[in-house]
Amino acid sequence: MSETEGFAEVIPGTLAAVGGWLDVAARPVSWLPPAGRGLIPVQGYILRDGGSWLMVDTGLAVHWPLIADGIRRTLEGTSERRLITTRREQDCMINLPAILRDFGVREVLYAGVLNPLDFFEGVEERDAAARIEATPGLQATRIAPGAVTSIGRLRLEVLRVELRLLATNWFYETETATLFTSDAFAFLVRSAPSWSPGLSRLRAAGEAPMRAEDAALFLSAKMDWLIGIDPAPILQDLDAIQAARPIARLCPGFGLVIEGEGAVREAFDAVRGALRILAARPRQPWRFPDALRDALPAEKAA
Repeated sequence: MSETEGFAEVIPGTLAAVGGWLDVAARPVSWLPPAGRGLIPVQGYILRDGGSWLMVDTGLAVHWPLIADGIRRTLEGTSERRLITTRREQDCMINLPAILRDFGVREVLYAGVLNPLDFFEGVEERDAAARIEATPGLQATRIAPGAVTSIGRLRLEVLRVELRLLATNWFYETETATLFTSDAFAFLVRSAPSWSPGLSRLRAAGEAPMRAEDAALFLSAKMDWLIGIDPAPILQDLDAIQAARPIARLCPGFGLVIEGEGAVREAFDAVRGALRILAARPRQPWRFPDALRDALPAEKAA
């Protein structure tokens, strides 16, 4: 397997991860837990087969030189170059302009549903569509959950899931049995002060067991709505996802790639445990942040 600071070949010639690393404790990032420790990889993924190339998410702007170098390593022999995002958030889309400019990507796939219960998602979706469709020379293709798109012989299925924030989709590639989980299953880090050769973004067999407490720590930072809820619908959805398809690996947007069917089962069990931990916590009543209150005129802050 070929691996550098910004590039990991997950399946030689077929699947690669491109991105960089963040020190969880050193960077005040809202989606990382303040109590977290270690280095966490943040990545997009590239699927290739024959002349077809598809990137899943674009990674962070701070890692762009590493991402660009990783992309260059995967382009040889490809002519159909496309991009799809799991979420319409900055950590998934921010490098889109540079990728369009530098690497000949001319089609962006984006998933969404017109569901009146997802009103805010609908507003976000229209805004994303307008921005994408305004880019000269770019084809924007909307695909619905349940749809399957081809990358050569590979098949990428769009999944709508319960463990999510607003407009989030997971993707399942059928030939490699790979599940792309966006900001879920994003809790495995490396205990190291900085990246060095030999530090892998792939979790190997035989590493330390995955802990529900670690999964809960990261889930609560990103999805605090899970605290104090009834987790039954999410647990049932996770069960259904596992029962419906073989899963050989999990590819989250941040955190280590989880490789092997046994490790995947362990990760699902850790997340189920995390959901139960968070569900048992009392939900704190919301209060107006002091910093915002101080910024208001006196008559409105009263």
